[in-house]
Amino acid sequence: MAFTSLAFLIFAPCFFLTYYVVDARYRALWVGVASLAFYAYWDIRYVPLLIVSAIVDYYCSLRIHDNPSVKTRRFWLISSILLNIGILFFFKYWNFFADNIEGSTGFHLFTTQLALPLGISFYTLQTLSYTFDVYRGKIAPERNFGRYFLFVSFFPQLVAGPIERAGSLMPQLHKLSLPKREDIHLGAMLIAWGLFTKLVVANNLAGFVSQSYFESNGGLTLWPISFLAAALVYCDFGGYTLIARGLAAMIGVRLSVNFRQPLFAKNVISFWQRWHISLTRWVMDYVHLPLARRFPSEPTRSFLVIMAMALIGFWHGASWNFIFFGVFNGVVMRLWAPVDKAIIANASPAIHDLVSRLALMVVICVAAPMFFITDTAKLISQLASMFSLDPGLDVLVRAGNKDSLLIGLIGLTIVLFNDWRTVKGSGVAIEMLTANKTWRPIVFGALLTAIIMFGNFNITGFIYFAF
Repeated sequence: MAFTSLAFLIFAPCFFLTYYVVDARYRALWVGVASLAFYAYWDIRYVPLLIVSAIVDYYCSLRIHDNPSVKTRRFWLISSILLNIGILFFFKYWNFFADNIEGSTGFHLFTTQLALPLGISFYTLQTLSYTFDVYRGKIAPERNFGRYFLFVSFFPQLVAGPIERAGSLMPQLHKLSLPKREDIHLGAMLIAWGLFTKLVVANNLAGFVSQSYFESNGGLTLWPISFLAAALVYCDFGGYTLIARGLAAMIGVRLSVNFRQPLFAKNVISFWQRWHISLTRWVMDYVHLPLARRFPSEPTRSFLVIMAMALIGFWHGASWNFIFFGVFNGVVMRLWAPVDKAIIANASPAIHDLVSRLALMVVICVAAPMFFITDTAKLISQLASMFSLDPGLDVLVRAGNKDSLLIGLIGLTIVLFNDWRTVKGSGVAIEMLTANKTWRPIVFGALLTAIIMFGNFNITGFIYFAF
């Protein structure tokens, strides 16, 4: 069930009205039932898979906590990892490996026709992080399976994150209460802002970007189109996260911030500290840092950074373009460090800042085609054309969706202005205006008006539903 669908427009009021009137003893139960209904609406056949994933980590975490033997604890940790990653591998990556093995060796392996279970990449990492944290002694396991399952299935962030840690989310789910007035105000503003970025900006940019990327000989015109593609992903996924945070806030739960104005980062390292924060931190905390502590010297250190970014890329999808996407970002991270030192040593702070930001824009624009174009030959062709002398203006001439593009560009300008004001710490930024009694209804009304008048409702899904 997508947040921008008619079904959710019916589901949400029913959920909140019931939550606000139900007895406090049954609030957690109601949220759990609503979460299952929310997930089952997409495909009820995959609900058992969600339950199995939760049972595996619930049971393994108890065995880990209750056994003093290091060997036994490690056995249950490895069991959890293998079972969870095994399920994810079968549904998401098996066909990729089977096809590549057959293509390179001629050895035929069976492939499946199963649809990718919605949210499996997100809730698998969330349940694994819970088991890891129990193993490390950071948290005690939840003894009540119902409470634990609510942590896994909490519907605002179930299918596209943010990937929450048990230490942050679980205590909030233990004491579900009626939200405060400021929670309602914040939640409503976040939802409106998220719908604006998704429906007015991302959806209106989508048609033009998609068509332009698959035109032949895109040429130099692909540079601004690639920036729009990155902005499209940001507004689409960022919009989802805003709505998720808003829905949770309206029952008094605070979810993690998944984006911190990434397009205003100073370099590629800062960018990944601001973009899809919950995924980047997950890979850093549970994969990269444990290995980096064991192998701190070069060249292993650089290899681990590139490997971590390749993993982030491959997490997005089972195709080579996502691996290229991750490796490219990892290589740039390692190469940028000495370049950055040289700029600092030979240029003023203002020049350093300008060069760093321009370099980041180049990286974003080169990486964007890797995110969208799954056909390797087409991807190479478009990347080559970006570095040619062909202006590629025919792409603009042939492109449709120009009216939608104009609306999307105006909306994107508003989003970027808001991000800039947020970076500057200004009270003009939309989230900060939530506390202003005068501006709050004006901004909220303006957002709703823009959504109704200029929102593109033809696209109800979110890009990260595919991951």
